[in-house]
Amino acid sequence: MLDFFNPKHAFESQTLRLVAEAQQGGGDVFDIARVCRSIEPGDKQGWQRAWLALAESLEAKAKRELASGNKRTAMENFFHANQYYRMADVFLPADESAKRTQRFLKAQENFRAAASLHVPSMEVISVRCGAEEYEGYFCHPSNPAPGRWPAVFLIGGADAYAEEIYFSGRQVLDRGWALLLVDTPGRGSSLYVKGIPTRPDYEVPTRACIDYLAARPEVDAGRIALMGISMAGYYAPRAAAFEPRAKALIAWSGCYSVLDDLYLFCEHLQPTVRRLLGGVSDAEARAKLKSFTLEGVAQRITCPTLITHGADDRLMDVEGAKRLFGAIGSRDKTLKIYDDPVAGGTIHCSHDYWAHNVPFMLDWLEKRL
Repeated sequence: MLDFFNPKHAFESQTLRLVAEAQQGGGDVFDIARVCRSIEPGDKQGWQRAWLALAESLEAKAKRELASGNKRTAMENFFHANQYYRMADVFLPADESAKRTQRFLKAQENFRAAASLHVPSMEVISVRCGAEEYEGYFCHPSNPAPGRWPAVFLIGGADAYAEEIYFSGRQVLDRGWALLLVDTPGRGSSLYVKGIPTRPDYEVPTRACIDYLAARPEVDAGRIALMGISMAGYYAPRAAAFEPRAKALIAWSGCYSVLDDLYLFCEHLQPTVRRLLGGVSDAEARAKLKSFTLEGVAQRITCPTLITHGADDRLMDVEGAKRLFGAIGSRDKTLKIYDDPVAGGTIHCSHDYWAHNVPFMLDWLEKRL
């Protein structure tokens, strides 16, 4: 049985991440706990079977509820099924890319079914960047103030795609701000379906996404913020260094060097990162990742910046967050490190502290937007 409240195994850590998102509509804690009773740590086949069965059952339930006219219940079940399909792919071997794509498409199908029922509107959108086109969502805020809306572009990390990180950023909508979610290179549909690998110069795809936001008539182009979670604690700061339209930056985990602070720091993430880079070897990954650094770049970040990080983060080195903070050029910058294991928040992305960390970040942002 998995104990996600005290994670000591990768299965438990991934489940805790899901539980954090369940608080925002991305699952049901009791369904999750029942599945955990049937899985033994390390049994990857059992893991896949359990989450896939739950995803399929809730997708079927969502369709029945929709046919009965129960749109709200159908939406909630479609959202949950989306997340459970994602969980079924988390520990797939690298050579099962076709199965990973299939599971992603099922997750996306369910999310979009839910999005079509959601109020306020969640638009399926695309963003053109040179020869590439990225898929995503423009989420309308709840009860916005009169006038044009502030907007947050939330960038996901290594294995996070747009359909998942909606549940990380949903509280943005409650503040009356719009939320943009896009599968930029190395993430979600761009990687799973289109084969677009990640890149070090994340300012390029981010610029295209900010162009999209600035062109929306509802959006106040003078109040756009960047927010990056997990490995996007590199992506978002990198983009902010070159994007003057970013009026505030939040790194939900900070990363100065992807090679040092993530790849070499956490060995079990190395296969994932190699896949994001296009399925390269270890030697090729180490060479490519030398460019994924904020050395000589971070001082260009002049917008207000907040970094939050867990002191006992086993996936991304907290020392990288400290180096990033020290190098940032902004005079308005804050580093919040959670270091009390009793209170919580010390783990990766402070998944066990979201009821406190997320409001803290958004309160900080509200003062800047």
